Amino acid sequence: MKTFISTRPVSCAIIMLGTLSAFAISPAQVRQLLDSGEKITFVDVRLNTVFQSGHIPGAINIPAKLVPEKQLPPIGHVIVCDDGIHLDAAAAAAALNQKTGINAEVLDGGYAAWETERSETTGPGGMKEEKSPLITYAELQKIQSSDVVLVDLRKAAPSPAKALSLNPSGKNIAPPALTDLQAEFPKARVSRSPFAESGGGATLAKSASSAAPPLLVLIDSGDGSAQRIARALKANGITRFAILAGGEKILSVHGEPGLQRIGSSVTVRKASADSSQPATP
Repeated sequence: MKTFISTRPVSCAIIMLGTLSAFAISPAQVRQLLDSGEKITFVDVRLNTVFQSGHIPGAINIPAKLVPEKQLPPIGHVIVCDDGIHLDAAAAAAALNQKTGINAEVLDGGYAAWETERSETTGPGGMKEEKSPLITYAELQKIQSSDVVLVDLRKAAPSPAKALSLNPSGKNIAPPALTDLQAEFPKARVSRSPFAESGGGATLAKSASSAAPPLLVLIDSGDGSAQRIARALKANGITRFAILAGGEKILSVHGEPGLQRIGSSVTVRKASADSSQPATP
């Protein structure tokens, strides 16, 4: 196994995914290297359809699943770029570092962080079609870390008195409690807002362990607040975020889909063998 030893000052983070690890370098550090004349090859591991909509100029597109089998020449210093949300770059960089003549690092924060830093891309300028990236419960469980911030936009459950007044049956039914995000995702950080007041203006709170902005995961109660915050983030040039698909509804069943949900059960009575009537629930 080949080991990559960086000759730069130890200012890069180390990204870990399961048993894989790779050096991570920030967009600002990459720009400094490019300005100094260092030759860098960018390998973009996003899907080709996504890559075509915008990428780092000169980047090579190799979807993450194809990297281990891809035959490459000894191209030296490589920066691996994913979308900054699903975090495919660490495994890809580890696979590249097994190849002769390649020293691979991960672009910290991925393409989203590159865009947030307003670095050059091939994407069109001006107004863009509004598309907010989604992340699933299973994906969030996989990538949760201190560099992931869960932005809690959910509405608090109504008080028992208010719930009773809203209940037409008159029965005192306690409202369901919101899922405890910290218990559900213990390695992630939780915040009520993606912004922190600093110097008289709203600025994104930086991660303590990463030079790139943290990955923001917006979680709402299905009321559209995640989409509204997403638009505000885009307006401020912040692109490294995703919306948890299903919000509180999917959290309340711990990611279990359909009839497989925890606590759900369906009983079906079979018709007798000589009955011409169909089975009824």
